[in-house]
Amino acid sequence: MSDFLQILPDGRVFVDYGPVSMVITARRQGSPIPALAQAAFPLIESSLAEISAALPVLRQPSGTGDFSGLEGLPRVMAEAVLAVGEETLTPMAAVAGTVADAVADWVFAQGADMVAVNNGGDVALRLGPGQQMRMGILPELDGKISQVVTLRAEDGVGGVCTSGLGGRSLTRGIANAVTVFSGRCAAADACATHIANCSYVESPRVHTCLAGEVEPESDIAALRIVRQVEPLEEAEVRQGLEQVRREMLRQQKNLLCAAADIQGRRLWFPEPLS
Repeated sequence: MSDFLQILPDGRVFVDYGPVSMVITARRQGSPIPALAQAAFPLIESSLAEISAALPVLRQPSGTGDFSGLEGLPRVMAEAVLAVGEETLTPMAAVAGTVADAVADWVFAQGADMVAVNNGGDVALRLGPGQQMRMGILPELDGKISQVVTLRAEDGVGGVCTSGLGGRSLTRGIANAVTVFSGRCAAADACATHIANCSYVESPRVHTCLAGEVEPESDIAALRIVRQVEPLEEAEVRQGLEQVRREMLRQQKNLLCAAADIQGRRLWFPEPLS
């Protein structure tokens, strides 16, 4: 197990295991408890095994897939995607957030009063009474933090996920980044993926290809994704942001708030966090 775990100087624990690249923060009364974060490793192992066993079903689009036989984490993934209501999404759109939620729930239940599980950029939070966490917002997934917000226990945020161009996952939209704050990380993961996809505009400055050309084993191999976006005309940026705003409004049941950036133009819904 030690081959997959590293205790960082500030007491966080880095996990590098298969597809999981995760940083676990566990604190009690302000003090880090790395032993507790380390103890979550068997749960990560079992979660991946559980999801792997259900992959043939989890790779089916929500519009045509039969998820009635799923249980446990695979069912959580399917329910998160079905709640979004986009038929082309597969439950894999919520995989990182679902695993992050499972780990965060377990660590919090063991007595930590502040937990953050960052699973490749999808962050599950558990804050006890009086606890808070400062979090940076990225206008671009490969860029620098543009804003820092403070999340408090009373805000009810349990998951923060970002999707867009330049991330580790494929996107069908032109947004640099869409960040969603939800009560659960699985919901934020599915919702961020979908809203980022909704930013797409038809333009000679937007270059696409089939997902299968980039990742032959992708669960969305037959769908077109955005590979590159040149500088857009102002009208195109406005169109993309308006599509994002409308979808954020439609997804109100799945999110607490959200932010999007398209080539330096920022949108918050329903209002900016501070």
